[in-house]
Amino acid sequence: MEPRTSTLTKVYHADTKTGEKKQIALVQSIPQFLTAPEGITYSALDIVDERQAEGRQKSENMEIEFIFTEEQYDELKAIEKAKTNGYWFIQLPEETSETKKPLTWNFTATCFVGMSEIAIDDMLKAKVTLYRTSAIEETKGFPTASEV
Repeated sequence: MEPRTSTLTKVYHADTKTGEKKQIALVQSIPQFLTAPEGITYSALDIVDERQAEGRQKSENMEIEFIFTEEQYDELKAIEKAKTNGYWFIQLPEETSETKKPLTWNFTATCFVGMSEIAIDDMLKAKVTLYRTSAIEETKGFPTASEV
């Protein structure tokens, strides 16, 4: 299979990891969200140079521009207002997978919904900031009860 585009990746939200998921938006791009942990430098008297070991991964929020319908925008605002720490799912298009179970990342987060620039001949987009409160997990397709 040849590599495929990830344009119009879907974003879902759910109250629980294996519960019913609502498609919240489509996205054209997502900033880097899987970053390497910071390195911890160490040395010892019997080692002539410094060494590094894997440290902790920094906590970072994610700012993503969502393309939405009116119904999806209302849902986003309800999630923001409730301050719920729900599950967010970023799922690549089905066309990127031969098994129709595309790569899907999930994590818990709260959100803030802002607006992006409004311009002629451009789609309306919300700039959503996700304040991640858990590690990012990767699955093929949505997580199932047996994977939890």
